[in-house]
Amino acid sequence: MPVNFDPDEFDSALRQLSQPRTVRTPPQASTTAQNADDWHQSEAFQVRIITARTKLKLMRDRSDALRDSLQRFRTRQERVNGA
Repeated sequence: MPVNFDPDEFDSALRQLSQPRTVRTPPQASTTAQNADDWHQSEAFQVRIITARTKLKLMRDRSDALRDSLQRFRTRQERVNGA
């Protein structure tokens, strides 16, 4: 039986991403702006990864459920046709 996706799992991952992180302050101001941009891009990338993984998990769960349903259908058909 497929394991259902837990939306709380996704929400907690997003909350962890949105928590402020301590960033080391480099000596140059231009480097600080670059690090902030990198951090925001990295955060956006992580959100896209989590979203993609969530969709993939949902597709796998649905695929497993459909496969199980098809197997039950075939088993019933065999019983009906064999009897």
